[in-house]
Amino acid sequence: MKLKQIFAGLVLTGGVVAMSSVAAQEQAAEEQAPTFGLETAEKINVAQLSCWDLVTLGEDDRGFAMVLLYGFARGQMDAPQFSPRDVQVAVVNTMQECVDKPDANALDILKTHIQP
Repeated sequence: MKLKQIFAGLVLTGGVVAMSSVAAQEQAAEEQAPTFGLETAEKINVAQLSCWDLVTLGEDDRGFAMVLLYGFARGQMDAPQFSPRDVQVAVVNTMQECVDKPDANALDILKTHIQP
């Protein structure tokens, strides 16, 4: 009978150690999230993005930035409904105006082109 108790104790102890090891691994994984190729943790404030910053981005990055800006602006305006055409018109008009005003705030210009 003693042997069964010792064996059960070892199994239970091994299970606890294994569970704590898994928990430690999960915590380490959360702390070291994948960087997806990005080497910096720099934060960007979309509300302070200048037209120059926007215009000089690569095409893919510019499109991504405009989507972020558009969603941010609509959220500030408490206007959750929009049409794809409204987005397209606002983005094109914003980019055209930003080319002429590189020092302007991109979000401020975008807001003038968003249909309520």
